[in-house]
Amino acid sequence: MGTAASQRFALSMPKWLKTEVARMAEADGTSMTQWINVAIAHRVGGEASAEAFFKRLRESADKDAMLAMLEKSQRD
Repeated sequence: MGTAASQRFALSMPKWLKTEVARMAEADGTSMTQWINVAIAHRVGGEASAEAFFKRLRESADKDAMLAMLEKSQRD
């Protein structure tokens, strides 16, 4: 997973979830640790992308047009 330093920590999860993670990791041909790291990285990346998207949307929004649209929808 690159050259970044890693750190160990204990992870507790319900037995049913561990069973599913083990099954999915095996199906992917990887370890549970690697599978969990990829799943977490995917989620973190998605959150960061969504945050950047909504920030750009807020910065580019025409507030007056949005207010007019809201007012019109309340009248209709």
